[in-house]
Amino acid sequence: MKKYIFLLVGMIICACATSKKTAKPKLPPMVTCAENAKIYDRDSEFEINKLTTLDSLSYTTTYTRMYMNTDSLERNEIRFRLGKVSTRVVAKLFPEIEFTDASISLNKTYNDILLSTNRIKKGGATREYFEKLIVPSTKSNLQLFVELKNGTGDGIFVNHVSIFVIDIKNYELKYYDYILYKCDPRDEIMFMKTLYYGLNKLKKSIE
Repeated sequence: MKKYIFLLVGMIICACATSKKTAKPKLPPMVTCAENAKIYDRDSEFEINKLTTLDSLSYTTTYTRMYMNTDSLERNEIRFRLGKVSTRVVAKLFPEIEFTDASISLNKTYNDILLSTNRIKKGGATREYFEKLIVPSTKSNLQLFVELKNGTGDGIFVNHVSIFVIDIKNYELKYYDYILYKCDPRDEIMFMKTLYYGLNKLKKSIE
């Protein structure tokens, strides 16, 4: 009997040791971004603007791709919070916009989104790449899609924000802009400021 007890205890200890080794680390406590944190706007080298109107515009989602050493639960919590911030900013700047089913885009894989956005912004993308970003709509001709990429470089958080407006009838990129900021991605206020800057720039692009 004692032999079985020792064996059971040994198995529990081994299991605990294995779980500690395989558990992914959590991010350090959040550091609030400085009030004067800079938004880097990469203007003409990356910009595309073929828009003549923003009427009949719908919004899919803000798709967050995270390249940080943390577990999936923490990543999903950050994505969820930033998604809610995005919805509020879009609704404020475009009160007439149609909100589509965000879950369709959010259920796509990182690779699907990455391959599509990279091909589309470089030009010459075929219909299949656009279809991976588009959410069906019977009300809109143009669709807004935001891609947020979080990562670290030299120990500093870097957040890349790409704004796409796609002609969903003709499978054409009508607008593209790229901006970034360097601070903790969990700071919702800084993300809101950055997205507001980018979307307000989009809004003014046809005025």
